Amino acid sequence: MAFTPLANYINIRMAGVARLEPSDAIVVLGRGGADSDGMLTNRSLRRVVRGIDLYRQGLAPLLVFSGSLEEIRERANVARALGVPGPAILSAPAARTTREEAEEVRKLLLPLGRKNVLLVSDPIDMPRARALMERVGFTVRPAPTAASGPSQPEARLGLARDLLIELSAWAFYRVTGAVERSGFFPNQYDLAAIALILAATLLQLLIQRRRERA
Repeated sequence: MAFTPLANYINIRMAGVARLEPSDAIVVLGRGGADSDGMLTNRSLRRVVRGIDLYRQGLAPLLVFSGSLEEIRERANVARALGVPGPAILSAPAARTTREEAEEVRKLLLPLGRKNVLLVSDPIDMPRARALMERVGFTVRPAPTAASGPSQPEARLGLARDLLIELSAWAFYRVTGAVERSGFFPNQYDLAAIALILAATLLQLLIQRRRERA
């Protein structure tokens, strides 16, 4: 698993096709929060940079940040420091889950008539995030961060674990009815790849645990 590009392939498939079209707002979902010293994590900062770039391209007049309270505050500071005017930045109330984020952003934007959004998220999060945003009433245009994935074995194994976690979250949301069926599995080959990556990830974890006990 760690020595093949399989995890990268699944990552790319989950990102889907970016639709960078003029919209009512750019929504940057939370990811990773901020460290104890107030610095954004790498993943959170990467999303912020993506959102700011979309704003600079003139694709939407509003840049919306969601996530934890500290993450939202630091993201807004970064955006202002990089030239985004204050009135263009909207901060959603703090939320703990993607489902809560979708609901808080709905309360913020839909009363303003802002329904069409560019959604900024990591590739592996995009199917679930998009489904949740659409469920609360938005027309979503995906704007994922870089989807190529890592090249180093350890980083690929980390990506595989992230995929396992995300797919487990997707399964939970499907069972609870929070999201509907997604189109990011276009054929049986992708389903087979997902099954393979899950099996390989579990095998890697078992091997690692045995090594730790030895």
